[in-house]
Amino acid sequence: MYYANPYIRSDSQVRQLDHSLLVTGDGIVSVEPDQAVVILGVVTEDSNLQKAQSENAESTNNVINALLQENIPRDKIQTHEYRMDIEYDYKEGVQIFRGYRVTNLLQVIIEPIDKVGLIVDIVVDHGSNIVRNIQLTVVNEDRYYQEALKRAVESAQVKASIIAQELGISISSVPYSLKEISRREDREHRPVVLGISTDSPTTPIEPGRLEIKAKVEAEFRY
Repeated sequence: MYYANPYIRSDSQVRQLDHSLLVTGDGIVSVEPDQAVVILGVVTEDSNLQKAQSENAESTNNVINALLQENIPRDKIQTHEYRMDIEYDYKEGVQIFRGYRVTNLLQVIIEPIDKVGLIVDIVVDHGSNIVRNIQLTVVNEDRYYQEALKRAVESAQVKASIIAQELGISISSVPYSLKEISRREDREHRPVVLGISTDSPTTPIEPGRLEIKAKVEAEFRY
């Protein structure tokens, strides 16, 4: 689906002194996600640090082995966060030692997406007591981004043509300068909040669709 907007907006400028027309173009590609990045893991608490560590390590190994048994490649499983914290209670303004908290979180890439609900249920059964979030993404994002970038350029060309016709000026269809102003690393993949279903034996995950966006700034001479 093509979302290029040809209408004139406030980000279009005509520079009389240097005879140039500056416009921006936007392109969007709507795709169905085909993989999920899941943060999950184990949190254990105990008054004895060694015991908390030992229990955490055992449960985390059980989770990893469960993932491997479900044919999740080992290179798709990596440590996301490991930390040890001291826990306190407060009574009448006095700090009282309660124990230790050990957290071990894993980042797991799951393909295909229809396995996500099942995997979540399996790791919970094997000791995982935290699932922080699920990010739905696409494997070959570069290909879709290039298409969005192409549409952004086409959008800029359409805008420039409409403005030129309105002003009665002649411009080239090829921009004098072109700048990519979208930053791919700032794009956020859509998070998914786990739901609870009484009709399904597994945790339901609805993938929906992702919008991959690109934006350019183009200058045309007249």
